[in-house]
Amino acid sequence: MPVSANIHRRIRFDRPGVVVYIIGICLLCWVGGYVVSLGFPIEADPSDTPVWASLSRFLSGKLPSYLIGFLLALGGAFLVQRVSYALVLIRDRSFLPFLFFFLLLSTNACIFPLQSTSFALFCLVFALYLLFTTYHDPTSVGRSFGAAFLLGVGSLLWVHILWFVPLFWIGMHMFRSLSPKSFMASLIGVTVVYWLLLAWAVWTGDYTCFTIPAQSLADFRPFFWHFSDWIEWVPILIVVSLVVTAFVNVMAHELADSLRTREFLSFLMLLIAWSTILFFLYEQASVEFMHMMAVPSSTLIAHFFATRQNRYTFWLMIATIIALPALLILQLSWSF
Repeated sequence: MPVSANIHRRIRFDRPGVVVYIIGICLLCWVGGYVVSLGFPIEADPSDTPVWASLSRFLSGKLPSYLIGFLLALGGAFLVQRVSYALVLIRDRSFLPFLFFFLLLSTNACIFPLQSTSFALFCLVFALYLLFTTYHDPTSVGRSFGAAFLLGVGSLLWVHILWFVPLFWIGMHMFRSLSPKSFMASLIGVTVVYWLLLAWAVWTGDYTCFTIPAQSLADFRPFFWHFSDWIEWVPILIVVSLVVTAFVNVMAHELADSLRTREFLSFLMLLIAWSTILFFLYEQASVEFMHMMAVPSSTLIAHFFATRQNRYTFWLMIATIIALPALLILQLSWSF
């Protein structure tokens, strides 16, 4: 076997040099976005929830908005890493979930500097953790309640996260934790948020916190593929190609992981498929769905690179961590 192949096999993709490079290039992307005011000022759409509309008006300063966006991306990456480590989603200890999540968010011009999903994403990550910890435990009523409650809280900022509640029921069935009690607990978890919101609406006499989100959920606008600019779609196509490759890797080498890990990864694939359907059903929320897909996508891509370390994946990763920042920097230079 060639010596170069042995070298590439021994190299860990999350070694310190790669970690420093990715974090550094992500920081450079955020600085570049700040210089050209990418996505600023933050403006809420009429269909956004009143909570996010109020918060976006509060975030009127440029520097605070970018700092908060950067810290939320960094914090989200840390949470994804901790969940992956705690649930052993990758059998080898790897820092790749953190790196890929941070890279995907920092090189996506659509989400700069802040979106409603920048906050709601934390609710999704915590809810996924609680869902996964119900594995083979139909008596886990508290965790079922907690996962649904977090999705309910997230819906105050981004109402479309409620579409993930039925998906979580499917996940509970997959993990053999669905029972009448856990199902009712999840229903109560979501509704208790809105009972509290109803009390606030009655107290203030303002019911827009119900009417606007309800109209937004019912407003289906199918999104058809159209190219506005090639530089906006090439990064998306790169990530989609990596996700599809990760899908194939999981299915082709399913016996390499434990049954528990395979079922967790299968649910993440289902989450991406479900989000993709909603992505095409809600054109006005397509950016937000793409933002939320960074959670399962980064984990699956990290799983692929962590378990398939050879000369081909080595160069594929090098090309990825160069191409995505380069495309964003090119896009920023055109905007300058």
